[in-house]
Amino acid sequence: MLSDDRPEFIGHNFTDELADLGIEHVRIPPRSPNHNAVCERFQGAALQEFYRPIFHRQRITDVAQLNNALQAWLNQYNTRRRNHGDYMAGRTPQHVLTAHHDRQIRSTST
Repeated sequence: MLSDDRPEFIGHNFTDELADLGIEHVRIPPRSPNHNAVCERFQGAALQEFYRPIFHRQRITDVAQLNNALQAWLNQYNTRRRNHGDYMAGRTPQHVLTAHHDRQIRSTST
């Protein structure tokens, strides 16, 4: 999980819950507006494309149902939804990460 150092992300209850779930928590560096903008854009996309539509169109009866829907949306977001920002240039997050990983492997093997 990527977040800034806001109080809700550094409390013991929050960090302990992430640890219990096996989720790695990475904080963006202080005074780094570009990193923060990435977090804010993703949160905005999740709100607009997932949370508002699902609560408008479906009756959610438990957290497991919501989590299953969220995981399906995240899979679609990361593998099929193209992002047309300057950096992404129509690529999916999975494509960018795979290309970055492949470059790292080539640079370490030479």
